[in-house]
Amino acid sequence: MTLGVEEMHLNNMESAPHFNFKDVLWAPARALSAKQILVMTLFLLMGLGVYDLFTYLAYAVNGESVSRAFSVYGFFPFERFVFDSWSAQGVYATGMALSVLSVMLGFLGVGAINIEAVRGNRFFSAKQAIKFAFGRFTQVFFAEISIVMFVGFIILLFFLLGLVSRIPVVGEWIFILLFAVPNFIIAIISIFIIFVFSLTVLLLPAVAAAERRGETFTAILETFSTIILQPFRWAGYTVYAIVAAKACSFVYAYFAYRAVQLLTWSAALGGGVKIRRLVESGLANLPVKSDVCRETCNLLPEVKFGFDLYAVAGVPSDSMAAYAMAFMIFLVFASVIGYMFAIIAAGQARGYVALRYIKDGYSVADEDSLFFTPEPVNEEVGVKERRPVPDNEND
Repeated sequence: MTLGVEEMHLNNMESAPHFNFKDVLWAPARALSAKQILVMTLFLLMGLGVYDLFTYLAYAVNGESVSRAFSVYGFFPFERFVFDSWSAQGVYATGMALSVLSVMLGFLGVGAINIEAVRGNRFFSAKQAIKFAFGRFTQVFFAEISIVMFVGFIILLFFLLGLVSRIPVVGEWIFILLFAVPNFIIAIISIFIIFVFSLTVLLLPAVAAAERRGETFTAILETFSTIILQPFRWAGYTVYAIVAAKACSFVYAYFAYRAVQLLTWSAALGGGVKIRRLVESGLANLPVKSDVCRETCNLLPEVKFGFDLYAVAGVPSDSMAAYAMAFMIFLVFASVIGYMFAIIAAGQARGYVALRYIKDGYSVADEDSLFFTPEPVNEEVGVKERRPVPDNEND
């Protein structure tokens, strides 16, 4: 007997969500998939490329030597830069904003994979997730810009109020009379909006991934309502996802470290000591003494338990082979960071599904997939096909 459409759809689904903390609890396991790590890693690399481009462009606008700066920082200019000119500061700030948007697109792609899995589509590919993330770029971008413009409008109103206060005698009294009501109330609401805006980096991509029509206003509304109506649950889900992401990414990093050691040792049995020196020199060309590298190879901040890449690094080399080896090792390291961010994105997506049900009674799991339609199947054996009755047979 053939399966019906509903039964086939159910067989493709993962277990039904619990709409509570249990859904977020398994985020590290959900995110441990090649396609989610790949999607997140690619967008992280894109964010790094955008950041590097605008950082060195800011150096050029500031009138400094780009080649000299690159010789010092390389592809990882993560120092706290202070530029003299406003134009250079604007270029650097633009690069920072675009790199954050790149990471948000990665969150969006990973979130879409998890949302589609909740809807029953376990075959949502990495290619589809990347395409979906780029397709929703305008939604995320305009959502962020709308919040920034609203806060900017409030600041403009206060600026105009400051100009009014310059009026002799009357201006000061206008400022005083309006200080508590409504200016203070507007200011404290604006501070709250700015605070929520800083959190949209995490939650907005998950909301956009679950939003079916790509509407900017709906994404903003759902993001704010989730944080306002369920602040403690969302904070708990987020804190757990971040801590779990750090701990689980360390485990992944340790296994990757041992895997590279095994690969190098095994290859050196046939290739000789030059294989080991090649890997060590490639590792030495990377910033293994940086804070990012040190914390990635450590279990948790302030918990001294981990491994040291600097201790096994060799002597830096300017050969093309050493640089190519450094790039390969960097890809392995990037996948560790990608897995960590993928856990956070998966936790946000799964948590939003639970919070949407808790606050609105709406189940995202009951929605149809945006990218999968069950194929029609034959009717079950023994069920006689019904055909329409011609009009002349009714006479």
